[in-house]
Amino acid sequence: MVLINYKKTENNQFLYECPANTPIDKVIHELVEINNFRVILDQLAVSVEDLASYGVLKPEELRGLSEEDSLQYALDSMPEDKRKQWPLKPVLQPGERLKKDPHHYRYGVVKSEDICQMMINVAQEAKASISKNLVAQKVVLTIPNLQKQFDNLRGAVMIAYPAYHGLPDWEPTRLILEHQHDWLGKETDIAEYLDEKEQALWWAGKELVRGKILSDFVGKNEKTKIIAKFNKIGQGMPAREPMIDEQTQKKMMSFYYKKQEEQKQLEEDNDDHYLDAPWANPNNLKSQLHGQSLGGIGWKQGKKLM
Repeated sequence: MVLINYKKTENNQFLYECPANTPIDKVIHELVEINNFRVILDQLAVSVEDLASYGVLKPEELRGLSEEDSLQYALDSMPEDKRKQWPLKPVLQPGERLKKDPHHYRYGVVKSEDICQMMINVAQEAKASISKNLVAQKVVLTIPNLQKQFDNLRGAVMIAYPAYHGLPDWEPTRLILEHQHDWLGKETDIAEYLDEKEQALWWAGKELVRGKILSDFVGKNEKTKIIAKFNKIGQGMPAREPMIDEQTQKKMMSFYYKKQEEQKQLEEDNDDHYLDAPWANPNNLKSQLHGQSLGGIGWKQGKKLM
């Protein structure tokens, strides 16, 4: 199997493998599918964590407002349909508790500690399944494994909110699970949602042209490993990889900065004050031979010191 390290940036990368005789069209399709699934999983995991931590999201008109401000603002300008759909004040149901959102984006009504912790654990597991660290661990991403993580997140939400009961239409978790979220152009910390029709795949300064097979470019050796990148069709070759990674560059910059500071300090100390030192006195040796090294006290042979 040919191992492809898809790499957009240091944070946006993953491993994918396929036979050398795989059509380029299929390689592009599956790379885009995995990339986009990472975006979806990342956003869903974040939304589930937020839901478990501070409850459902407020309507857009109320986000960022304290409870007192929310009530007055809602009474003055909130659409009637939203008032009917969701209460202005948090309403505790059996098995729920209050946990205020310090940013006032969510209502602060959460489920029991056990359920919330279960949701957070599943979300963290999903994040780990798409982490950039898997590249160093040589773990290959596959659609079935990503789908499993998606299903686990759905299951966790269903346990906490059966049939989405209690989740308003604008709650991100519900929008993602019901496939109502608009992803095109969405960019997260780990990936950017791509349109397959616009992508050209590049490796070693060459475009892997659609209509051909992978071995036409990388050979028939099934142990080949390549680093590939996407760029929009018509925009040419993507930017080359830097010669050194980000961490090495930071260390080098720190080293050279330290050297510059040391050089600056040496230049500032390049004065004549060292001439006052005993070792810089050109008559020091003569003084020692004449016994004048002790504060100018002299002596001669046969002369009694007082």
